Amino acid sequence: MTIATLSEAARLSRGVSQSALAEKSGHHAANISAIESGRRVPRVDTLDRILRTSGARLTISPTLRTTALEAGAEIRRALRNGDPSQAFRTWLAFSDDLAAETPTHRVVLTAFPPQSTGDALYDAALAALAEYRLTEASAPLPDWVVSAPELPQPRVLTDSQYVSASDLGVVPEPFRRRGVLIDVESLRSA
Repeated sequence: MTIATLSEAARLSRGVSQSALAEKSGHHAANISAIESGRRVPRVDTLDRILRTSGARLTISPTLRTTALEAGAEIRRALRNGDPSQAFRTWLAFSDDLAAETPTHRVVLTAFPPQSTGDALYDAALAALAEYRLTEASAPLPDWVVSAPELPQPRVLTDSQYVSASDLGVVPEPFRRRGVLIDVESLRSA
C-alpha cells in the first residue's frame, strides 16, 4: 500500500474530510491533498501526525501481510475500476493472509477499520472474514467487526456469476449472520 492510499484510507475510514484533517493536524489542505494524491511524500513524523489526527497510528509490524484497511482500499479500487474479479481475489488473498498469521498478528492486521468498499456485500464480507479468522484463533474482535451491519437480503460472494446459494455447502456462522453467502471450502485455500 502506498503512503497516499494509507493516508487517504485512514482519513476516509473515520469519515474525516481533508479540510477537517488539515485544521486538526496543523497542515494546509493543499499538503494533505498532495500527500493523498501521491504528489508529495511526507516525512515520517508528518505522516504519523496526520494518521494520529485521523485516529490511526504509524506502527511497524513484523509481517508483509495485508491489513483490513489495505484490503478495503484495494477492493474499493477494483470495484470502481469495474473489476469485480479483482475485488474477489483481493478479498480471498486477505483471507489467506489472515489464515497464515499468528493470533497476535491477526489482531494487528484487523485492528484498524477499513474504509467502505462502496459495496455493502464486500463491507459485510470483510467484517465476517475478520470475525471468522479471529474467532478460529481465539483472538478478540475489534469494534468495527462487532458493529458491522448485516445485509438486508443474503447475497452470494463469488467472482462467478454461475454460483448460486443452492450450490453452497456450509456457510460459516459469521458470514451467515451478516447475509454473506460463501462456502467454507472457499476459505480453505490457505
